[in-house]
Amino acid sequence: LLLAACSRVGVVVVCLNTRTSAGEMRMVLESTKPKALLFQTSFEQQAEELRDLFPHRQFYCIDEASILSTSFDQLLDENPAPLTEPQPGVDEGWLIIPTAAVDGVPKGALLSQRNVLASAAVHLHHFRSDAIKGHLLALPIFHVMGLTSAWATFIGGGKNVVLKQFDDKEAVRLIDSEQLTYFGSFPPILERVLDSAKETGSVLKSLQVVYGLEGPHNIKRLQEETNAVFWTGFGQAENTAFVTASPASERLGSSGQSTLINSVAIVNELDEKVPTGEEGEIVVRGENIFLKYWNMLEATEYAQRNSWHHTVDIGRLDDDGYLGYVKRKGEKELIKTGGENVYPGEVESVLRKHVEIKDCCVIGVTDKTWGEAVKAVCVLKKGSKLSEKEVSDYVGGQIAGFKKPRKVEFVKKLPRENEELDREAVKAKWGE
Repeated sequence: LLLAACSRVGVVVVCLNTRTSAGEMRMVLESTKPKALLFQTSFEQQAEELRDLFPHRQFYCIDEASILSTSFDQLLDENPAPLTEPQPGVDEGWLIIPTAAVDGVPKGALLSQRNVLASAAVHLHHFRSDAIKGHLLALPIFHVMGLTSAWATFIGGGKNVVLKQFDDKEAVRLIDSEQLTYFGSFPPILERVLDSAKETGSVLKSLQVVYGLEGPHNIKRLQEETNAVFWTGFGQAENTAFVTASPASERLGSSGQSTLINSVAIVNELDEKVPTGEEGEIVVRGENIFLKYWNMLEATEYAQRNSWHHTVDIGRLDDDGYLGYVKRKGEKELIKTGGENVYPGEVESVLRKHVEIKDCCVIGVTDKTWGEAVKAVCVLKKGSKLSEKEVSDYVGGQIAGFKKPRKVEFVKKLPRENEELDREAVKAKWGE
């Protein structure tokens, strides 16, 4: 309702990732400069830290009175304002989604109402409107996947049942009791829901669609243990979620075909289209492509050059137009853990500040639970007795907990070529 109200009056909303630290939120607020911050009491501690950093911003608690402010309801009662009828254009900015910090500073992807409505149309068309009448909102709405699926359900006349904090047993109970028909999943959501359903004897009878990112084992389990279909796809915050989408069973291992509103191509370093089957950068077009990076003109122009959005991901298209995701481009290494994006460089910059760490390299390794896990390969200074846990806890104390290394390995020396860290050699030697 708050997002809808902001769209009505032309207010731009910055969607903060509540899993990030106050320091990371500070960077987003410094770059976007919002006039007010709205929060729930469950995030009062983070809000208090941010108020100390931004004393001239207005802070409002939207669910009840807080030590930091009056409640939002009290504010409305004390300051009634006449209903105005502004007419914000459908192509004006509405939402800023901070992307993962490639160079230590997150870029804010500005989305319009048209972007979100177009993405909602993708859900309604591809998943079928009758299959999304009851949505278990297990993904946070500060992520475009959760946001657009919730909006699609709203537009389609369905109901969104919010799971404030993921709990597999509660998810199964809600699916059965509320007759919910679909939900989004990133590891380990689907696996835990299926495990819990098996324990309780539920067959998730009402479930028709699960969408997102999952491994083949859990997709197979879903097909065998329920009547639901798993939809896979490719997308980013800049794409307002999916630009490709297909049932996973149509072409196992692919990321689906382009949606009804998108064009997808593969190009080389000269931005020339490559022959079918060859690898190159994935570029996309469509009404769900973001407007710009907030206050980053040069980055926007580079990403949207030649009338295509450049995803900085490598892939290939087969003869039938199915996209095969290969990897992130070398200069933009990315680890995707539990649906969250982590850039190794950001974690490495934290590790290098530790007084007992001489050198480090952060890589992604396969993880059964999370899909990928963050691994830190570290060279310690002479005499250091740092433990793996201490390294992990140090990172978790500086940035978001999901970015801290789940695995740490100490080595005597890291491979380098012409003084440059040889990341591929690190992956080959310590990647598993």
